[in-house]
Amino acid sequence: MTGPAEDQPAEDQPAEDQPAEDQPAEDQARHDHSVTWFADYVYGTISTLVAIAGLTFETHPGALTTAGVVVVGAVAIWFAHGLSQLVTTRSWQHLDLKVAGIVHELRGSWAIVSAALPATIIFVLAGVGLLTVRAAFALAEIVGVLALAVVGVGTTGGSGNRLGRRILHVGGLVLVGVLIVLLELVVHLL
Repeated sequence: MTGPAEDQPAEDQPAEDQPAEDQPAEDQARHDHSVTWFADYVYGTISTLVAIAGLTFETHPGALTTAGVVVVGAVAIWFAHGLSQLVTTRSWQHLDLKVAGIVHELRGSWAIVSAALPATIIFVLAGVGLLTVRAAFALAEIVGVLALAVVGVGTTGGSGNRLGRRILHVGGLVLVGVLIVLLELVVHLL
């Protein structure tokens, strides 16, 4: 004999063969947004590491000048990324380019600029004398590599993926950051 719960689905739960209204679409949109955010954050973090590496070639880089270059570089990359996405979308879908589309794309890729904020704060702290400029460069590079590790942990796919794959994913992102720092050191030695 079956009970009422087995005969009918609960009112707040959909039947197994009927999806919840808009739930899968909402979940997918949330997933797509977080994946895009993480991807843009990685893009911004790597760009920031590259900017910092390039600035280390200056004889006496100023902390506030470095912070400015990091911010301006992040904003320029943010604009370039957002506009390149619009050009791609427009050409694929034959869309008219509108201000609302530009605003939407730039708002959606804001993580590129937010990735530069930790380094900017570090260099501002050096600019007000709380750190040496040399220490700020080292700390900003360490924070950038750690940010890539955190993004790696956040995007491993959870316990559904094997531990080895998760470690490779995190390690791969960290390796990119470390390679940027190592390349900067190698070029300094040349």
